Amino acid sequence: MLLLAHSFEMLLKALIFQRCGTIRDKGEQYTYRFGRCINIVHSELNLLDVADLPMLWAIKQDRNAAAHDTFAFSEDMLWLHVRSGVTIFGKLLSTAFAEDLPSAIPSRVIPVSALPPTDARAVIEREMQDVSAMLKPGLRQGEDAKARIRPLLALDGAVTGREEAPTEVELERAVSAFRQGKKWEHVFPGLATLEVATTPGGGAQEISLRISKAGEGPAVRLAKAGEETGALLYRKSDPFDEYGIGLSEFGAKLGVTQYEGYALTSHLKLKEDPAAYYCRKTEAGNIQFQGLSARALDLARKEIAKPSFKWSKVRTAYRNRDL
Repeated sequence: MLLLAHSFEMLLKALIFQRCGTIRDKGEQYTYRFGRCINIVHSELNLLDVADLPMLWAIKQDRNAAAHDTFAFSEDMLWLHVRSGVTIFGKLLSTAFAEDLPSAIPSRVIPVSALPPTDARAVIEREMQDVSAMLKPGLRQGEDAKARIRPLLALDGAVTGREEAPTEVELERAVSAFRQGKKWEHVFPGLATLEVATTPGGGAQEISLRISKAGEGPAVRLAKAGEETGALLYRKSDPFDEYGIGLSEFGAKLGVTQYEGYALTSHLKLKEDPAAYYCRKTEAGNIQFQGLSARALDLARKEIAKPSFKWSKVRTAYRNRDL
């Protein structure tokens, strides 16, 4: 998982550099982090299919868990992750660079299976049975169970759009839910929506994990700020990845002036939209950081593209806002 995540990070940075000419913010020493790269390639470059996002976020989280924690996969679950990853990698390579993955590397190194799993739900249910068995009273396999739960929790959260690894509190909630005998569909509602999708023309081995349109599991949502109820409600823990566009940089991202970026932010009332705007303040109430998300960028681009849109009106309204 470390190598798979690193491969994706390098590919995404290559795509961004080719299209944008840079992979670091002005004045920053380090290049974009993996999560920022995923957001840019999806929201700004439109090169990443929204259906592939959950697996990429899961791979990112698995990389972090492999580096800093203990986690474990069954062979079937590991194969689904890696094979899905290779499928997505091949699509991006073809879309952005017109290069065929099997032509770039020996085909024997692409993950294959003598019996590739074709039913995601069956694989997940076997995982749940194994975890439940580890958590039976009298057994000292709690840490082993956590290692198996961690990647499941990461993938489950990724289905909701979660970008960061599960916390220890969330892991303990999952363990507690299993010990209480709760149905796994209610502990991991995101996993209940997944299915194995075969890529057209790709053969039996060319698969990816996708969210089923049928949606067998219960409704899944992100928790609101400060919300603590519920068994497993996920929160995005790093606002600097999600709201990575500084307010002063918004105009440049749209190809207009900084002032016009401010004016458009006011015109669209983006500061009133928590999914578009984030502000961090000091204890004294002074503003430390103001960031806008990919949603804000999308809303702004759609507004500018409207035939009725007039920059003169937007600038005038912004100039007169306090009069």
